[in-house]
Amino acid sequence: MSGSVKLFFAFAKVSMLTQMEYRMAFVVRTLGKLLDFGGSFAILAIILHRFEGIGGWSTYEVLLLYGLNFLTYATAATFAMPIHNISNRIRSGQLDAVLTRPVNPLYLLICQNASAGYMGNYVLGVGVLIFAVSNLDITITAGSVALLVVSSLGGVLIHVSALIATAVPSFWLLKNRALASIFYWEANRFVDYPIAIYSRPVQILLTFVLPYAFISFYPAGAFLGKTDQAVFSPVLYYLPVLVGVVCFWGAYQLWKKGLNAYESSGS
Repeated sequence: MSGSVKLFFAFAKVSMLTQMEYRMAFVVRTLGKLLDFGGSFAILAIILHRFEGIGGWSTYEVLLLYGLNFLTYATAATFAMPIHNISNRIRSGQLDAVLTRPVNPLYLLICQNASAGYMGNYVLGVGVLIFAVSNLDITITAGSVALLVVSSLGGVLIHVSALIATAVPSFWLLKNRALASIFYWEANRFVDYPIAIYSRPVQILLTFVLPYAFISFYPAGAFLGKTDQAVFSPVLYYLPVLVGVVCFWGAYQLWKKGLNAYESSGS
């Protein structure tokens, strides 16, 4: 186990240092992301300020949702985006090189291709969370902060699971952008807002089918003490980590099925 952890950090370190070799390009890329996502955040903040919240959630409470979703995505994408883009490796035959190594292919792809390109996302995500929490009219305790941090780990696992699961069809379809767009990129945008504002079918979809609500809505609800306003059972507010683990297990089973169906390109 310790050897696997050392291997992970060794590969991740090399991958990130390689990407940061051209410092000016790295800085420009990071600034570009800050401007891009910062603009989206500014528009959201203006809209929320104009309407003074949404669905019974104040402006800063909704910004907490946005920050949680954004930060957990950045953490997941740092390691899982190479899996999400696996179609390029399948078409080019580069996946063959991974399969010849005496290491779990999924594990190797994750640690060998860790991305340094999400630094701007981390800065913005943490900044939004600090800004939102510092303006909330609630009593913040060590217990509530610990609950939020632990719950966020579940959010990271759900993002990772979605990135893996939406990539698996590439083993059969090769080009899979449409499915990934529908079932991840577009669906995930719904949880930047409280799911209470949506119709019942959408609430069921985001909780029990595509459980993206456990990324931000339920962790934030538990942190803010909104469990008495539960859309479904109040118990759900304390299940993000369990849901994340179950999702990752399911995504990994799909990954193995896709890998078993893979036929080498022969190149």
